[in-house]
Amino acid sequence: MTPMIPAMVIFRTGKGMAHAVESRTYTPAQQLRSALDEAERLIVSPTAQTIEKLLTLLDQIEWLFVDLAPMGVDLRPEEGRWQGLRSRVISKPGPLAAAAAAAGGMKKLRAAHPPATSAWWQVDVMVAERRRRALTRFSISAAAVVGTLLLLYWAINTFFPPSPEAVLMVETNSAIDAALQQGDFAAARQAVDQARTQAPNEPELWLWDVTLSEQLGDQTRAEASLAKAKELLSDQPTGLWLTLGNQRMQVGNLDGAEAAANEAIALSPNEPQAYFLLGGIAEARGDYAKAIDLFDKTYQLAEADNPQLAVIAKVRMGNLLQRADPFATAPAAETPAAETPAAAPTPTP
Repeated sequence: MTPMIPAMVIFRTGKGMAHAVESRTYTPAQQLRSALDEAERLIVSPTAQTIEKLLTLLDQIEWLFVDLAPMGVDLRPEEGRWQGLRSRVISKPGPLAAAAAAAGGMKKLRAAHPPATSAWWQVDVMVAERRRRALTRFSISAAAVVGTLLLLYWAINTFFPPSPEAVLMVETNSAIDAALQQGDFAAARQAVDQARTQAPNEPELWLWDVTLSEQLGDQTRAEASLAKAKELLSDQPTGLWLTLGNQRMQVGNLDGAEAAANEAIALSPNEPQAYFLLGGIAEARGDYAKAIDLFDKTYQLAEADNPQLAVIAKVRMGNLLQRADPFATAPAAETPAAETPAAAPTPTP
């Protein structure tokens, strides 16, 4: 039987008069539902006046679930609501951190409510880490792009005369990237079509046609272009699937990228780049535990023959270990480079 917890409710009967006291009883399950109701109301728009109450309510809810666990109470609806609250904290820590800052800061609130180790007591840390990662990604990407372009320009002009094919691919990839940033797959495929009139035997262009046709729902064209790419890369089948997998991931087709990576592994079971691709896919899906395992596998396979990839895999694995959260689940994967269309494309095997 669920225990009953008495609660005293006091009513003032009039000035100078004694207080009438009414005794009621609430079960832990009722206390839990009441706490969930209030937390759901407060989390929508936290303020400096309500943030401390909200954080302590979340602690109370967590404790009530622990207390109720051995009692056999059916709490499936409440568990769904609790999951929603935790997901809100993890996905949108900014409003909570802002409200806490207005109330004197999370450091002050943590000190007032030790041990304060749950995720909701660390929203300021989450916000700071996400800002740091965003700035780091931007800085690394900008530096990598600028460095690569400068190095490429210098090497081509120093050691080789510019070839029409090289210029064509640089311009085409730039046009594809610009179109993908806008989510315009048709414009990206048009750039590929224009380039193929000048370089009809360039495998990368045929693979881009596969990727973009899938996004546009043109499966017949995708299959025909894949057949042509296989013909051009008959001596590099693993490389074909790795290139296709990375392109699919670039446009947000994670299922297609995974299928391509698995094709590469079927051909070359110890190919570290295939496991690295799978690790990136798992990370994009929010499955950090799987991503960590795959980056570790990449490191082990690449350590001897591809030390650069091994270092990158180890860094990615370390970053994921630092960001791991006890309440983290696997949310819908974010689109890496462009908006994913409403209808998911069917991967070409």
